[in-house]
Amino acid sequence: MGGNAFAALLSTEAFPRMPPAVYYALKNRLLPQISRLYKHVAVPFEAPEKTTYGDVDFIVAGPLTIMNTQETVDQVNAPHKIVQAAIGAQYANLMDGNRTSNFAVPVDVGEWTMFGHGAEEEEARRLVEDGIIYYQVDINVCTDKEEFERTIFYQAYGDLGMIMGLLARNIGLALGEKGLKLPDPPNPPIELSQSFDEILRFMGWSMDTWKAGFSTKKAVFEWVGSTKFFDPRMFRSHGEGFRKVKADRKMYAEFVQWAEEKNTGAGEKRRKRTEEELQELRNLALVHFNKKIIFNALAQEREQRAGFRQVWNGSRVRDWAELGNHWKGVKLIMDAVRKRLGGEEGVAKFYGKDGEDGIRRVVLEEKKCLSLASDIRDEASVATSTEDGLARGITNLAVV
Repeated sequence: MGGNAFAALLSTEAFPRMPPAVYYALKNRLLPQISRLYKHVAVPFEAPEKTTYGDVDFIVAGPLTIMNTQETVDQVNAPHKIVQAAIGAQYANLMDGNRTSNFAVPVDVGEWTMFGHGAEEEEARRLVEDGIIYYQVDINVCTDKEEFERTIFYQAYGDLGMIMGLLARNIGLALGEKGLKLPDPPNPPIELSQSFDEILRFMGWSMDTWKAGFSTKKAVFEWVGSTKFFDPRMFRSHGEGFRKVKADRKMYAEFVQWAEEKNTGAGEKRRKRTEEELQELRNLALVHFNKKIIFNALAQEREQRAGFRQVWNGSRVRDWAELGNHWKGVKLIMDAVRKRLGGEEGVAKFYGKDGEDGIRRVVLEEKKCLSLASDIRDEASVATSTEDGLARGITNLAVV
C-alpha cells in the first residue's frame, strides 16, 4: 500500500489504493512532466490481474537540468524542487544519487468521478481527519542508461524479478538488478553478466515472450517454470525461510504455492540439490559466460597469496636467520629483501616463481650482506651493559 514512506507525517489512510483507471490516468498525466526533466523515463510493466495500485513507480536516468553550474558531469538527479513542482507534490521524501525519492501528490476533489470511482474517493476522504488524500509517486533515479534498462527489466511484472532471483538461487547463483553473479563466499562474487538478454538465454527463458507481456499471473509462473533449471521439489509455501517474505509480496508467495502444487501433483517429496549438483551447475554457468578461466585464476591467486603470507612474515624470517628475539635485525632483512625484489609485490611474484626455498635463500643472502650476526652480538652486548649499569644505579640510589 502507498504512503509507507510518509508514515511519520501522514496516515496510511491518506494514501488510498487506486483503481486501475485512476492509476493509468495518473501515470499518463505525470509521464510527460517527468520526461521534461530526464532523458530516460519509464514505468515498469505492471503485474497482471492487479485490481488496485498503491503507488506509481517511475524509473529515470539522465537529468536534462542540473542542480547548479558547479555540478560535475556525474550529476544524476534533476533538481528536487523542480521535480516536486512539476508533478504537483505537496510533500517529498528526497534522496540524492541513484536512489528512490517519494512524493505525495494531492488528489483533486472529485477527480475519481470521471473514472467512475467517485464513491470510492468520497469514502477514502471520510477515513482521514482533514479529508485530504494523496497519490504516492516514487521516482527511482539510475546512474546511467545501462542501470536504467536493467532496473526496468528487473522490476517489471510485479514480483517477477524476485521470483527469477529465487530460481537462480536454487542453482547456486544470485540474480538482481545488477545482473547475474556467482557467489563465492567468503570471497567477492564473480560477475557473470549484466545483460538480461544473455542471462535469459542461459536460464532458458524467452525474451520474446517477456516482451509480449503476460495477461495472467499463471502465465508468468509458467514462463518462469519453462527454464530447464526449474524443479518444483525445491519450493515450499510454509516453514522456516518462507516466513521472511514480506506480506505485500503476494505474487511471490503465490508462485511458491503454484510450484508446490505442481510437485504435490507429481507425488514427489521436497528435496534440496546436493553440493555436487550445485557445483556442476556453477561450472555450467562459468563456462557459458566464459568466466571459468577468470574464476580459476582468482582461486589460484588467493591460494598463492595465502601461501605467501605463511612464508613471508617476521616469525619465519627470524627462524631462517636464527635471530632469536632480535626483531630489529628481522626488519632490516625484510626491508633489504623488499628493496632487492621490487617491494612487497615483487616479493610475492618471486615467491610465485621460486617458492619458499627461493625466499629463504634471498633472506640468508641479505643477512650475510648486512653482517647481522656481529651487529646483533654487539647490540646485545650494549643492551646487557646498559641493563647492568641501570641495575647498579638503582642499587646505589637505594643505598643513599
